[in-house]
Amino acid sequence: FEEIVEGRFKMILSAIVPVYNAEKSIKRCLDSVLAQTYADWELIAVDDGSTDRSLSILNAYAQHDSRIKVLHQSNSMARNAGIDEARGDYLVFIDSDDYIEKDYFQLLSTHRQDVVFIDVNRRNEAGKRLCVERMSASAGKGKDQILREQMTGKFPWGGVRKAVSKAMLDRYSIRYSNHSVGEEAIYSFQAIYYANTISFIDIPVYNYCVHQGSLSQTHTDDPWGAASLFLKDQLTELGLYKQYADTINAFILTACIISVDRIMQKYSKREGINKAKQRIQEMKAELDTANRIDYKHMSHKARLLAPFVLSGWVSPFYYIEKCKAFF
Repeated sequence: FEEIVEGRFKMILSAIVPVYNAEKSIKRCLDSVLAQTYADWELIAVDDGSTDRSLSILNAYAQHDSRIKVLHQSNSMARNAGIDEARGDYLVFIDSDDYIEKDYFQLLSTHRQDVVFIDVNRRNEAGKRLCVERMSASAGKGKDQILREQMTGKFPWGGVRKAVSKAMLDRYSIRYSNHSVGEEAIYSFQAIYYANTISFIDIPVYNYCVHQGSLSQTHTDDPWGAASLFLKDQLTELGLYKQYADTINAFILTACIISVDRIMQKYSKREGINKAKQRIQEMKAELDTANRIDYKHMSHKARLLAPFVLSGWVSPFYYIEKCKAFF
């Protein structure tokens, strides 16, 4: 909803913060929203069954600022609950471990595109900046290229990396699926596919905090596999599969590469090789051999490792992990 102020439209922004046992970090996250130089926002904090002090902290903040709303649930679909509750023109997601720069909302308020990508600082637990994810480096690319690179994960999926028009989400019933990791891929595909306009904020306004061991926080050996097949089914239902079949093949292959890499990290050499070879056989059955593999839109790492996976030679993954551990 936009209000008219002095003859101009005032944009309202909705920040959605899913929360689960985040008592150590949630205050920093909330304070970064309260510090915004742009004041026309609402914050929807969705507590997803926390067993620590998270909910009481959220309620205390809500009592002091009417722009903060607290939802409490325990069905692991926190982001969808936030989307349904939101009344703003744009939705942004903020993870409870992360925080935003004070000018984020001010910069976003100048945009009117359906999807607005933002640059992201990756920081370690001490707050040191590790690198900048420059989503804006893709500003010169066409929508089809961005869409395909998101499908394979070359262009990062995460909901925190973009603001999305609430009207568009509602118009096309875009919501998150219940996949534990790959739901980001499905949400991102829908958002970009239906977007008429895309823009970028070329300043790192979001701080993504990387915790030690975070890459292995999901226990599954195959975090992307189910999502690649779900997206394939979804595109078939929408009548879009033929158009994106080669990129779906690339997604299926990338998912297998990630799975083999994770397997070789977690298991002994012999057990890892057996499990990895089994995963490769599953992947080969999933590939659509009537269509090529879209290597162009895969990440450099995935393209490099693809020949090993396709040939069934998984020992290099084991030695790569040994080298990484050594250095």
